Amino acid sequence: MKNDDINTISLQVTDLLQKCLRFIGIMQQIFGVLVIICGAIACLGIISAIIGVPVIIGGIKLFQSGSSFALTAKLKHSDDLLNAINDLHGYWIFMLITFILSVAMFITMLFLFATLVSSAIYGY
Repeated sequence: MKNDDINTISLQVTDLLQKCLRFIGIMQQIFGVLVIICGAIACLGIISAIIGVPVIIGGIKLFQSGSSFALTAKLKHSDDLLNAINDLHGYWIFMLITFILSVAMFITMLFLFATLVSSAIYGY
C-alpha cells in the first residue's frame, strides 16, 4: 500500500451506536479520573513515582479519549472518532510502559530482598 492512498471506513450512526459511544465516553472519563488518582497516590513515594507518572499520563489519555467518544456521539464528526482512537492508543502505550516498569521494579526488589536475606543468614 502506498503512503498517499487513503482508505476510508464509513459508519452508519444509529441511535444504538450513539448510546454505546456515550456510555464508552462516560466510562472512560470516570476510569480516567480514577487512574489519575491512583497515579497520584503512587507518586507519594519517591521510588514509586517511577510508576505513578506514566499512570497519570495514561489516565489523562483515557479521559481525553472518553471526551472524544462523547463528542463523536453528540456531533457525529469523524475527526472526533479519530482523536478518540488515537488517545486510547496513547493510553495503552502508557499502560504498557507502566507494566514493564512494574515488572522491572518487582524483579529489582526481589533481588534486593534475596540479597538482604542471604547476607543476614551468612552474617555479612
